[in-house]
Amino acid sequence: MTTAQDAAQSTDGLSECGAIARRFDPDRFLCALFVPAPAREAAMTLIAFNHECVRALSTPASWAVAGPIAGMIRLQWWRDVIDGGDPQRHPVAIALVDLLSRGRVDADTVRGIVDARECELDGLPDWDAWRANMRLGAGGVQRAMAEAIGCDDAACRAAVADMGALYGAGALARHLAVVLRSGRCPLPDTALEAVSLTRDGAREGHATPRQLAALHDALRTEGEAFYAQAMQAAPRLPRAVLPAALPAVLGRRDLRAGVARDPDAVAARGIGDRLAVMAAVARGRI
Repeated sequence: MTTAQDAAQSTDGLSECGAIARRFDPDRFLCALFVPAPAREAAMTLIAFNHECVRALSTPASWAVAGPIAGMIRLQWWRDVIDGGDPQRHPVAIALVDLLSRGRVDADTVRGIVDARECELDGLPDWDAWRANMRLGAGGVQRAMAEAIGCDDAACRAAVADMGALYGAGALARHLAVVLRSGRCPLPDTALEAVSLTRDGAREGHATPRQLAALHDALRTEGEAFYAQAMQAAPRLPRAVLPAALPAVLGRRDLRAGVARDPDAVAARGIGDRLAVMAAVARGRI
């Protein structure tokens, strides 16, 4: 069963992209509910598209056989779709092509989301490469939402991308053990070396609690830097654009929380997380 078919079993009135977003990326789905109505479906399309890109990498069995090749092939298909290829009745691809054809988002921003996943497959040598990749990937998803909302201010778009990168750092820290065992390793080589861990060892589940805690601390530092840069670029986002940056609220909470006692059983989002998002909307700032 495909991702779209699986998610579409119970849509409750949502589009197929909305159902995928709700099931597979509930954090961004929650935040996207606050996006102005004319751009909300565009936000759901972008979330679903990002899920498909991440899903292309989460293939531990394929990695063991073919290394990054399987993921590269899947990502190339999405790149072809962005560049005008046939969406082949894939509901997320069809919605993405429609979004791009109407000029709602910049094709380069969407293409950057694919680029980020390809760079992850190639391996990220250091923190500078990792930061750039986070702004393209997790940051690019939120930047594209800001574009869909109608934000044409360069500083605001840059701030939203940094907020998206912050969320990406928090989400990675929150799910780090599970992400690594899925076949992904979205960490720089220098970070792994600092805790005496290899990329293959991380993918094979060899990271110890102490190593995971050290990596979490490093991600917290990076997340704080993303937040500081966003505040410098645009201390207060326009209210209409703010929902594009809302996932950063959850990212900051994740980075402050520390490593879960059981990294394999991350707790579901609670009322505190939802209230934090709603409070950010009410006060008009992250």
